[in-house]
Formats: sequence, structure tokens, C-alpha cells
Amino acid sequence: TTMTGKEYKDIIDSFDVENNSNYQPSDDGQTYCNIFAQDVAEECDTPLPTGGCTSMLNSLCGNKFPNWYSVNFTMAQQRANNGAPTIAITDDHIAIVRPNDGAVPADVGKVRITQAGAKCYNDTTLSYGWGKDRRDEVKFYSWYTDEELK
Repeated sequence: TTMTGKEYKDIIDSFDVENNSNYQPSDDGQTYCNIFAQDVAEECDTPLPTGGCTSMLNSLCGNKFPNWYSVNFTMAQQRANNGAPTIAITDDHIAIVRPNDGAVPADVGKVRITQAGAKCYNDTTLSYGWGKDRRDEVKFYSWYTDEELK
């Protein structure tokens, strides 16, 4: 299934992650970044692996999980801009890469993301989501349609 960047952005925005009680951190500090990312992917008909971030990353690693392939940060932003579901992930956090009005940043820290977590942001930067010192740890994966894989 192929979407436009606007359709993808509208799906992400429809979750209203900043106000949706499903994704707010619990009183004991439990966060729901993985649930949010899985819900968005499900809504896009591009299912992610289940489980927590470490388990998801292990499933995606080596391009073993159907239709999800490793990309660099410029390709991640470009594909998100064009409507391909795309994620940013480490072993302890995951975020959705969101369309950026067609722009592709020259710096990984400026990739646009939507995240649930200790703080929930509908539109922020990767540097803000992970912190500047961790941005080089972040891996990117994007959904490729069967047509693209032929």
C-alpha cells in the first residue's frame, strides 16, 4: 500500500500522541514508545515486530523482518516525506520518522520525529528525542512495498 506524505502525516497526527492517555508515561515511569510506534505502523498496514525496543531492534537487525529495511538518516527522512512508514530506533527507544514538508536535513539530529516516551511529542527533532550525545546510536528502518522490492 502506497501513501502520500500528507496521508502518512495525517495518520501520525490522528493519534494525538501529546494528549492521548494511551501513550502518557505511567506514574511508575513506564513508557509506551514501542506501543505508539506499533499502533502507527498497524494503522499504515505496515506491521512492526512486537515486543519492547530491544526485541524489535533484534528482529529488524540484518533486514530479517519482512518489508522493513535499514536506511540512512537522509533516506529515512526522504522516504517519510514521500509517505513510507519509517522509524528511528535504539535498544531503549523508538520513534516514528514524520514527513518534513519535503525537506531533508543535512544533520541526523534534525530528522523530524513523533514519539511517545517520558515526554510525548507530535513533532520534534531526533536530537530532542534522544539527546545530542546519542544521535549516532540511532538506526533507521523504512517499509518497502512488495513492488519496490521486485
